[in-house]
Amino acid sequence: MIEPVDSSILHEIVRVIEARTKVPERVRVRGKEYQLTYLDDHKQRLEETLRRHDPDRLNMLYGQLASKVKYQLLRRIPSRQTGTATRKVAATTKVVAMKRRPAAAKGKSVSGKQKSAALKKRVIAKKGAATRRRPVSRAARS
Repeated sequence: MIEPVDSSILHEIVRVIEARTKVPERVRVRGKEYQLTYLDDHKQRLEETLRRHDPDRLNMLYGQLASKVKYQLLRRIPSRQTGTATRKVAATTKVVAMKRRPAAAKGKSVSGKQKSAALKKRVIAKKGAATRRRPVSRAARS
């Protein structure tokens, strides 16, 4: 049995062949692009049949298409996200590089387990959030 994705890919291949009279290398179905590989010189038979304008043989080749074609999903990152992602990574590495302390600074603490002031503030803020009262509904207030 043919899966829904397989069926839609096969339908798209036939649509492209009918519209362009050309056997496609790639098809786009449901926003995803698939790379096609034809087996047993099926592509050459299709192209030859298109040149001869033989509709009966073309329909026969369409029927064999399910067993003669393999497809692979192509993964592509949209070009806009690629540029933004690299900028974010570069910005993050700059911030991390600025926050690092030299190795000599670590040895200055007496116990070695002292918490920084920023960490203490975060812990206090979390405790305050946990003890905060929850809002009461209007019906419960009456």
